[in-house]
Amino acid sequence: MKTTYIIVYPPISRAERYSSKFLGAAGGSQVPLGVLYIASYLENKGNGDYDVKFIDAEHQQFTIDETINLIKGYITDNTYIALTSTSACFNRTVELAEKIKDVFPKIKIILGGVHVSALPEHAMSFNCFDYAVIGEGEVTTFELLEALNNNSDLSLVDGIVYRQNSSLIFTKKRCPIKKLDELPFPARHLVKDIHSYVPTLCDYSTLPVTNIITSRGCPGLCTFCSHSVFGRTYRERSAGNIFEEIKEVISKYKIREIHFNDDTFLLNKRRIYDLFNMCKENNIKFSWSCFARVDNVDYDFLKFLKENGCWHIAFGVESGDPQVLLDIKKEISLEKVEEVINWCHKLKIKTKGHFIVGHPTDTLESIERTIKFALKVPFSDVVVTVSTPMPGSEQFTELISEEEKLRLDYSKFNSWLSIVEPKGISGNEVLKKQKEFYKRFYLRPSVIFRYGLSLISFAGPRRFITLFMNFLYLVLPVKTQKKEP
Repeated sequence: MKTTYIIVYPPISRAERYSSKFLGAAGGSQVPLGVLYIASYLENKGNGDYDVKFIDAEHQQFTIDETINLIKGYITDNTYIALTSTSACFNRTVELAEKIKDVFPKIKIILGGVHVSALPEHAMSFNCFDYAVIGEGEVTTFELLEALNNNSDLSLVDGIVYRQNSSLIFTKKRCPIKKLDELPFPARHLVKDIHSYVPTLCDYSTLPVTNIITSRGCPGLCTFCSHSVFGRTYRERSAGNIFEEIKEVISKYKIREIHFNDDTFLLNKRRIYDLFNMCKENNIKFSWSCFARVDNVDYDFLKFLKENGCWHIAFGVESGDPQVLLDIKKEISLEKVEEVINWCHKLKIKTKGHFIVGHPTDTLESIERTIKFALKVPFSDVVVTVSTPMPGSEQFTELISEEEKLRLDYSKFNSWLSIVEPKGISGNEVLKKQKEFYKRFYLRPSVIFRYGLSLISFAGPRRFITLFMNFLYLVLPVKTQKKEP
């Protein structure tokens, strides 16, 4: 009997995601490649035995009831429903799962994603979830479904949590997938309209744009990062394999721009040289952007990137205070940051600096140093989030007690609210400094003029709406955050 596997991104409003209706209205979206990798793996490995459906309730801004009605149309005699969840949307995931159980009490629900991978005991304390997939989901999900369909011993499936009577059973941890080239490309055909996914204002130069992931695992030691899904072991796809996916998205989906969504896309220079030499030899041209670390690039390498379509690189800087950088184990120097951003500026590669305010050892003085550093260096844009001890990170282990883990409101773990206050600074002071950071950076005449010019483009109307909502966020007073009892 054919198995119907319904993958659902639970509904969460953009206002909830960003803790602001103005930032939410201006926020972007990206194709959820993680679950689409699982979908394609089931379609290919299952030899036609799995009929996979995908509902992105967040992107389409569905309500719980609208999501349930869509699920109804996919139900067959042998159906499983998979929910994926970050910590920020976990409350909504529970709400949806409980509603599914009310309407379809016999259907089993499988939970995956960052939150359950980091906090399986907390996530599986909710009885609406029957099974959980921990870490990378492709092989684990397939083996779990095969075991369920064949009534096999679940204890032999690595990387899952399941219920046995009133107890939770944790199986052996699954090893990371070593040969990423063996995974089929994400099942983008399951997405209703791939062109409807548009990043935030400063993250694209032309449309349509899509994202590609070329590696997994980050070897960085940053204390604020969670490694609960892909781990710290860096694994990469070959240049040839990436090249084939690039050809597919350009020819099949008419994509004109690509965002490489890796944590550290430029880590292996040789692979990048090989990839873009292949593109050049085959006359495949497109604009692209990526995330990177400043210690992975030099001037000649950046020049090569620019010559081969790179228009934008986002760098994680996190702080403009040397001691704070040491405290969070970022392992970069401000001198190197300044050097690299100046190189990019000279080459006309736009840059975005990712900063965090409210680090555990931040002070008002260190935050001020961070703001002044961002104003001194020629960044094109900045993203300023609030320090959040994400589940699975070193900070979460150090700052959150075992008792707190079970009672916290994880919907607040969205990087826009103050969860743990630095010593000597209140959460409201951190939020005020965050908005001050944005104001001092973006309300400079040169930046206002540059964004005004960006309206004269194909995407001008969309950019105008985004800029207007961002402006309202900047000029309205900071919403006071209530202190937890």
